[in-house]
Amino acid sequence: MNMQQKPVNRTIKQQIARLLLTILPAVGLMILLLIVTLFTVTSRYNAVLMSANTAADFNQEFKIQLDSGMYNHVIQPRTASSVEELPMDILDDAEAVLTRLEKITTLPDNRWRIHSMLDMCTNLRGYMLQIAMEPSYDERMALLERNIRGETGLTLLLETYMHDYIGDEVRELARIQGQLRAQVTVLSIVIAAAVLMLAVLMVTYSVRVSKRITEPIGALSSKAQQFASIGAEDSPVNPAGEITLMPIDTHITELHTLDAVFDEMALRVHGLMQRQMEAQQSLHRAELELLQAQINPHFLYNTLDSIAILAEDERAEDVINMVTSLSTFFRNSLSRGEDVISLGAECAQVRSYLEIQQIRYSDILRYDICMPEELLDCRVPKLILQPLVENALYHGVKNRRGMGRITVTGEAVGNEMLLRVTDNGAGMSEKQVQELQSGLYEDKHTGLGLVNVHKRIRLYCGSEYGLSFESAPGQGTTVTVRLPQTRLPAAPAPEMEDTP
Repeated sequence: MNMQQKPVNRTIKQQIARLLLTILPAVGLMILLLIVTLFTVTSRYNAVLMSANTAADFNQEFKIQLDSGMYNHVIQPRTASSVEELPMDILDDAEAVLTRLEKITTLPDNRWRIHSMLDMCTNLRGYMLQIAMEPSYDERMALLERNIRGETGLTLLLETYMHDYIGDEVRELARIQGQLRAQVTVLSIVIAAAVLMLAVLMVTYSVRVSKRITEPIGALSSKAQQFASIGAEDSPVNPAGEITLMPIDTHITELHTLDAVFDEMALRVHGLMQRQMEAQQSLHRAELELLQAQINPHFLYNTLDSIAILAEDERAEDVINMVTSLSTFFRNSLSRGEDVISLGAECAQVRSYLEIQQIRYSDILRYDICMPEELLDCRVPKLILQPLVENALYHGVKNRRGMGRITVTGEAVGNEMLLRVTDNGAGMSEKQVQELQSGLYEDKHTGLGLVNVHKRIRLYCGSEYGLSFESAPGQGTTVTVRLPQTRLPAAPAPEMEDTP
């Protein structure tokens, strides 16, 4: 009877532990052999290297600096503080280095040199004190040349001894390095053979272990990619909106747990995504309703008051025109609940608004709407021009003397279009323009009703689109709306006529 052994579930830690137990003893033996072999050589090499490094701390310009310092001291007049003015710090530094070298050097000749140099430093200190207390300039100069900086001076002798010391240490380093290189060569051959044998064992076992780990991980990764592609044809979400995830086949305990947790997380994320989409739709509708509600109620009140005044004055034609324009204005504002309308419809909305305002402000307001025919069927977010025209009227035209004019124009630039609202009103300074532009892009409240327009344009069209401003005091302001050219299905465009 054939019996197939069922694979045992193991954790990744157990799998790795088995692999390590296979190779660690052999690797440990090789490392121990390497340490024992190299320890004796490296300890000697490190001692000599430390000695050479410490010798390198010896001031290479010791002779020049001490000779120069003593010469300057000799030529100065003698005072009560002449001893304190000696350049003893240079000699102190040299003695400190020599003291450290005395403790670490191992070469007999160099130990003799260190003792000799320390004696020279002691004698040198005595000569320096003798010079400091000598009142005669000529005698001080003679002592300097004879005992310190001349050919028989101690600074030259110290420098010579130090050069010889460093030379011996460097040669010792070279000799030890040669021994080390030979031993490393032998060890490298032995280790290479051992590594080759270990490699065969490691590859055999590693392939088995890695296959048990990587294949389930690959399956889990594929499942994650399918989940990330929700909405595609091969998505695990069925047409009913439910998500289906198949468990992966693995004998690794952690991957079993990870797969189960991923399935649970995916179900939760899918539910959250569904709820977020519903919440975004509700939020979008609320934002649109809020934007529509932001139409200044004073505009309606003032318009109705103006209609009443016109009726009292028996100006029936003006009453009819204003009521008709007001009706058209609010009908276009609703636009059957659509968020995106044609540019022609947006211009009709602006025209209705300006017709009402021109009746109210006939003594200060004229306007022009000049929009190219080829742009009238382009799609634009609703209510982007009327707030700009209202801003131009209340913050531009009404703040100047004489007749004001508001012009609405547009032009195509490549795949984009630029819509401009221009007034000849009071204008703004360069600082005010910068603050206004900065306020839009930093999401601050400008107080001019432009933030919502800018944010809605970026929401519908992208962050590269929006409003920009040009203005000068006493010369008016131009607000430019940058939008992409997105066409509506072919439909008759409203007739555009300029009204003076």
